[in-house]
Amino acid sequence: MGNFTLFISNNKYATLGMILGLTLGYLHWYHVGCYWGTYPLSSECWVNCVAGLLFGGFIGSLCAKDKG
Repeated sequence: MGNFTLFISNNKYATLGMILGLTLGYLHWYHVGCYWGTYPLSSECWVNCVAGLLFGGFIGSLCAKDKG
């Protein structure tokens, strides 16, 4: 459990960005999603959530300050 806590504390901006991206991806699918279309980003919930998770983690890691 100590290693997990250390990992989260070292990557808190990326983790926060991933949680925020996941939430925003779900909200985009719920409110904007096109259920009958072929546009893959808005037709499937899991695609929106994974895209938001990855994009949020990337933005969060860019905002993190280097310690060294």
